[in-house]
Amino acid sequence: MEKAESTKEKRRVEVEMRDRISDLPDSLLLQILSLLPIQKAIATSFLSKRWRPLWLSLPILYLDFRYFQRLTFFTRFVDKLLSLVDLKSVTTFVFYCKYYKNLEYFEWWKMSKWIDAVISNRVQHLELHFSSREDYYELPSSVFTASSIKVLRLNGVMVGTLSCVNLPLLQVLHLEDVQFKDVGSLEMLLSSCPLLKHLVLKFSYGGDKSPIDIRGLNHLVTAKVPQSLLPLEALSNVTFLRLYENGEVPPPKLPQA
Repeated sequence: MEKAESTKEKRRVEVEMRDRISDLPDSLLLQILSLLPIQKAIATSFLSKRWRPLWLSLPILYLDFRYFQRLTFFTRFVDKLLSLVDLKSVTTFVFYCKYYKNLEYFEWWKMSKWIDAVISNRVQHLELHFSSREDYYELPSSVFTASSIKVLRLNGVMVGTLSCVNLPLLQVLHLEDVQFKDVGSLEMLLSSCPLLKHLVLKFSYGGDKSPIDIRGLNHLVTAKVPQSLLPLEALSNVTFLRLYENGEVPPPKLPQA
């Protein structure tokens, strides 16, 4: 009898706790859901009518291939997800797709379609992480004219020849193992971020080369860059500075001058 009463009381407390969470405002519930893997966030829609539509308005989309067994399953999932969610509510888009099997083929045109979709809906924080392979994925030029972006982190991608860069709100730029087709595009990118505060560049740059020609980094606070890549005048306002020695970072990704 006592055991039955104890079980009943426990269930009553659990129901009350669930009800208290459901009483929270949508904005807070969405922040909580954003901390979960996307599959678990979607699964909360089965809890009750109150939870059913919430995941469609997630402010953060963190898409990670490591939660999937096959690349094809992952791409289908992303395709379906982006067709259902309200992209206008997405402020942060993180895409992590590394170390998939060599026999699997990634449909890069889909990746470009997904990126253009979130950019056109004014995403503020964009992260793209790919495998370091010979066939680097070349980013669509729209990434560098996305005027709403404040944080941009890129890993294992290629940047083609840029004709225009418009990143007026960018404050954080992190480039790791990124290939540039020409030095001029790197110069244009760094010179077109007037509010840039935090800069990380992880690729080698030969010490016998002249620093690239950039200007306008007046708000830079922290910088981790290859030695001799940037002129000292561009780093005069930096509070925290780390200069990489040759050999500390991956092999050169910039063409010969």
